[in-house]
Amino acid sequence: MKIQFNHNFGHQEQGECFHFGCELVDVPLHEHNAALDFGFLLTANNGKPHWYQSRSCRVRTADTDYATIESAQLIEGRMPFAEMDHIYTAYCYYKKFKKYFEVGHFLPMDRIMGYYSEAGDFVAWAKLRHYSEQAIETVLFAWDYATPALRLGQRSLEHEIAWAKQQGYEFVYLGPGYERSSMYKADIVGFEWWTGSEWSQDVDQYRWLCRRDSKIKNVADLYDV
Repeated sequence: MKIQFNHNFGHQEQGECFHFGCELVDVPLHEHNAALDFGFLLTANNGKPHWYQSRSCRVRTADTDYATIESAQLIEGRMPFAEMDHIYTAYCYYKKFKKYFEVGHFLPMDRIMGYYSEAGDFVAWAKLRHYSEQAIETVLFAWDYATPALRLGQRSLEHEIAWAKQQGYEFVYLGPGYERSSMYKADIVGFEWWTGSEWSQDVDQYRWLCRRDSKIKNVADLYDV
């Protein structure tokens, strides 16, 4: 028996609409890689783990050759939650996104990568989710955009992939890929996406689906699809 999912549509910019009512429960640590390989990702809902099915995206680190950013570092000890929320609020305002509920929810496996300006100011951060010795996910990125010349949106992801490769991770998961705001993921070297039944490297099909996601505004549009 083989289960297949259909990931022809989803929204994530103005709210979540991609879980399709399918989830895994009670997934032990030794089964994390298997869950990831079948397109499941983990989110934090009120501090509790929740495995969901989506158009998951990932990168094979062996195919990449990105460089790290010297001013970036993992934040150890007390998390600066107030500063992180301020940066995330500025990020959502700039991107015209709704605030995603997970920003204030963390799992024990989560790590925070901080990004700093030349003056040492805390200007951006990313939440990294450690699944296993082979797999990590860049769950969420936020940047205040006070200095656009830093180009942290792209450079931060390249840094996290380079850092993950140094740490021995085989895969860096990029979260679900829906709507135009997720099209940039297809530009990353080593990119793959979960169709619902297999991992694909067809970036043209992925981009087409993302563009179509953004065109669907109501139930009638979804019915037409």
